[in-house]
Amino acid sequence: MATCCDDVNDKTVAARDVFTIALAGNPNSGKTTLFNALTGLRQKVGNYPGITVERKVGRCRMGTGADVQIIDLPGTYSLISRSPDEVVAMQVLRGLRPDTPRPDVVIVVVDASNLQRNLYLVSQLIDLGCRMVVALNMMDIAKRRGLAVSAELLSAELGVPVIPVVAHKKEGIEQLKAAIEQARTAPMPDWTLPEQMKEELIVVGGGLAIIDSEEGLDCPSAGLERVQPLHSHKPDRQRLDRYRAIAERLLIGDRAEDLLRIASRQPVVSMLASAHDRMVQLGVDPMQADVEAHYRWIEMVSARCVNHADAAGAGGETAVTALAPAKLTVSERVDYVLVHRFWGLIIFAGIMATLFVSIFWLADPIMGGIEAGIGALRDLVTSNMAEGPLKALMVDGVFAGVGGVVVFVPQIALLFLFLSILEDSGYLARAAFLMDRLLSRVGLHGKSFIPLLSSFACAIPGVMATRTIENRTDRLATILVTPFMSCSARLPVYTLLIGVFFADYSAGGKALIMLSLYAIGVIAAAGCAYIFKRSLLRGPTPAFILELPSYKLPQPSQVGRAVWTNAWEFLRRAGTIIFSMSILLWAMSYYPRLPENRVTDVSAAVMAQSSDQAAADTAVAAARQEHSIAGRIGHGIEPVLRPLGYNWKIGVGLIGAFAAREVFVSTMAITYAAGDGDTGGLGESMRNDVYSASYGDMAGKPVWTPLIAASVLVWFVLAMQCMSTLAVVRRETGSWKWPIFMLAYMNALAYVVCLLMFQIGSRM
Repeated sequence: MATCCDDVNDKTVAARDVFTIALAGNPNSGKTTLFNALTGLRQKVGNYPGITVERKVGRCRMGTGADVQIIDLPGTYSLISRSPDEVVAMQVLRGLRPDTPRPDVVIVVVDASNLQRNLYLVSQLIDLGCRMVVALNMMDIAKRRGLAVSAELLSAELGVPVIPVVAHKKEGIEQLKAAIEQARTAPMPDWTLPEQMKEELIVVGGGLAIIDSEEGLDCPSAGLERVQPLHSHKPDRQRLDRYRAIAERLLIGDRAEDLLRIASRQPVVSMLASAHDRMVQLGVDPMQADVEAHYRWIEMVSARCVNHADAAGAGGETAVTALAPAKLTVSERVDYVLVHRFWGLIIFAGIMATLFVSIFWLADPIMGGIEAGIGALRDLVTSNMAEGPLKALMVDGVFAGVGGVVVFVPQIALLFLFLSILEDSGYLARAAFLMDRLLSRVGLHGKSFIPLLSSFACAIPGVMATRTIENRTDRLATILVTPFMSCSARLPVYTLLIGVFFADYSAGGKALIMLSLYAIGVIAAAGCAYIFKRSLLRGPTPAFILELPSYKLPQPSQVGRAVWTNAWEFLRRAGTIIFSMSILLWAMSYYPRLPENRVTDVSAAVMAQSSDQAAADTAVAAARQEHSIAGRIGHGIEPVLRPLGYNWKIGVGLIGAFAAREVFVSTMAITYAAGDGDTGGLGESMRNDVYSASYGDMAGKPVWTPLIAASVLVWFVLAMQCMSTLAVVRRETGSWKWPIFMLAYMNALAYVVCLLMFQIGSRM
């Protein structure tokens, strides 16, 4: 595998069996959209070994017919980074990860409408000496802003191919593929550093050359490799330039693994310290000087390559002028309303309320069709089966368990549809900006909003998304409150209980209850974060800097991909985790069987009182449930749950929900023997459930009331009931201490709140 800096000709590129391309770029530059356009569905998503930074790899068919591997790197503004995902991008680009091949070519995705900001990463890749192609994306947005960006002039300035693309429309994709075979290394610009710093670079570079010639340096394996080897010969001008380039990276504090090996050598440590002290005395900050030098070059390049479309020269040609203050864009004018301190929050609340109303209104007829389909399939499969364990397994285990959860797929799909539209349009970044004002008051970082928002889909990616937060205490605080966000796995529970026990409410009323549950989670997260940041995780909250992307029309392909991926993931869980748990819970509810003499006694006792065979059958079913393993476990924890008003059946459901929250629905269906997979049948069984004689004055009264339903809803908002989330927290924090703490404090909070709800509510 070649290095980033190898001078590989076109024939060599075409002849390679495995050719690796890295996609690099700033966040919101359209990098992932370009990745999807290049790879289509030929991609895999996982994590880098040992860490939870997402790894996206795809295959792309080139014009020559050869397949290449494309790695979509995490978005980064700089190669001198602190957050875990930015570190991974830096490591891959510099060839420092043994689990990832060093890229042969880097495609740098540049937002044409924000050229100056994006060119800083390009300038750092020039420092590394990577063979690259620049994908000049969002040309349509730049045009709407009145900016004419010349790809030809930019290519001449950079010395590498620059291809204009509009990724979401797949414009320029074939030209980009063709340009990969002409990728080359950009010539090193003459960074205009202060004279004092240039002198120190000569001194330090010369010292590195001497050390290398006398005892050898463990030089970087990738990046800065303009010439090689670095030792064994008398240094010439090229080699001295090479040493000065390494010296520059060391002086500005670049301590990537490849440079750390050099910086840790004792002669180098002393030499760097002396050089740094001399520059400080002269008022030169190496890091600031380096950044300013890069941006002076960037401003010069931008001035030559970017023109205002309305600045016409003689003959109707566009004059090449420096950038002038531009008029407000459409995005900026809209933001005056959407990110307003007051109206912005009102609009955000309205959008979220509309989302939840739509979930109930649009999903209801589809859910009814799915219920009917599950019922028909159940009848078809079980109609000719003899009575016995196998039929009970199919009816009460498979169709009641899995079918009771699958019916909620339309709501899951609609939730992700709306969230994807909001994200792809650019609105969610505005929501992050709005929420930062509130988050900062409780001690959370503004970057916490994205993990918290991700947790509305699932807490697992939400916890993983905290890797963008550099400060460890801020990251831990966010992780500890992330599970309060109501994930999609809670949606089946919310829908079941709201639909059954608040059935008389209008769609708007039900949506208001749903919105209240989400709000309770947000309030709980804010309150706990406030306490943590002033006790366990004390520390100042860093300033929040956020880039607001331009508004754009959501792309159907991107939205459709997100909806399909997440809906399929939910179905996959239904086919694996939920199916397995349903079988296990059915077995625990079915065995051991109640002895026949007990069955006869229970039936005879009921018939003697009422002569009602249906009542006798119900009593026998209840006796069998209590005799089963699940019944015994439920009765074992019933004393703990009794102060909350919960009986043993609810306790079994809460235990089952630890595997996955949505398993609560299938557990209820199995426990109440609602084997038709119809939420209406399950709801009727739950409404008919009454307290046993052991509950004293409450014996014979309905277990499930609006108060108990509301209490269980709040329990699911506040309690930690997801083993997968705890496992991810363990991996993210590197210790079992934090997931155990999370389990303890969240469940204790849920217990106390639900205890107060029942004890106060039942006396009113």
